[in-house]
Amino acid sequence: MSQPAVLNPAKFPQSQWLADGAVLLVAIFWGSSFLVSKQALVVYPLFLFLFVRFSISCLLLIPLSWRQLRQASRETWRIGAIFGSFLFGIFVLETLGVMYTSATNAGFIISLCVVLVPLIEGIIQKRFPSKLLLGAVLLSVLGTGLLTLKQGYHFNTGDVLILGAAVTRACFMIMTQRLTRGRQVDSGALTVVQLGSVAVLAGAVSFFSYPMENLLPQTGTLWVALLYLALFCTIYAFYVQLSFIRRTSPTRAGVLLGTEPLFAALFGVALGGEVLSVAGWIGGFCMVAGTFIGRYAEERRSRNRATEARDKR
Repeated sequence: MSQPAVLNPAKFPQSQWLADGAVLLVAIFWGSSFLVSKQALVVYPLFLFLFVRFSISCLLLIPLSWRQLRQASRETWRIGAIFGSFLFGIFVLETLGVMYTSATNAGFIISLCVVLVPLIEGIIQKRFPSKLLLGAVLLSVLGTGLLTLKQGYHFNTGDVLILGAAVTRACFMIMTQRLTRGRQVDSGALTVVQLGSVAVLAGAVSFFSYPMENLLPQTGTLWVALLYLALFCTIYAFYVQLSFIRRTSPTRAGVLLGTEPLFAALFGVALGGEVLSVAGWIGGFCMVAGTFIGRYAEERRSRNRATEARDKR
């Protein structure tokens, strides 16, 4: 996997705790992003929000990945544009959902994509899921019900949109594996093309939807929120995935990143003034537990398949 130019991870200590701390910070930043986005969207339109956020991310990443972009194949640009279109749809659903539900709910529900990936993949491949994975799915469904079904048996509109984003993200993860498997695709260039595609699509919608004089944020607070999302939730996460995650084990990285919904809840309750009932907290923890169990079930299946492949040889 290629790394961005300029940033040299060899300058950092190689210790395990630093790698784990860097990955944990990604989960913290991602967890906080739901509340930051929710508050920004109160005063700034959805598509302009996405346009400015991803334009900043893309423009800051271009100098760091310029060499990879110049050397990128046509296939890299084509796949990046396809991925970017999917990402645009995911972020529209996710960001629109945050407008109509709590940051806490959004953080918990979006984590369902981890359980949905092996489930959807099993359906595509006509492979019956393992009992452990089915248990993880049932636990996640129970948690979703406890978290979202309030005042009668109906979902909040925002919860449904976030659930749609989770399903779309799961399909996107499966498509990413299939389209990049066996292909020479530079990850740095691919990321920039994806982010640029999101910015272009959001910009096109914004250009035809909003007055020209209102395209850029009008307050310093809004600029700070957008810069925070671009720098810490996008660029920092991008760098950690290229540089630090491979210094820790996949299991440790998965567990650390799996804490994202817990941080989303902590930020929502502590800083956003959100209130979560006892049933909601139980539901949230059920969903996180289901995510971890689902990840473990998938890792165990992968290990078993690798063992079977070695035995056949």
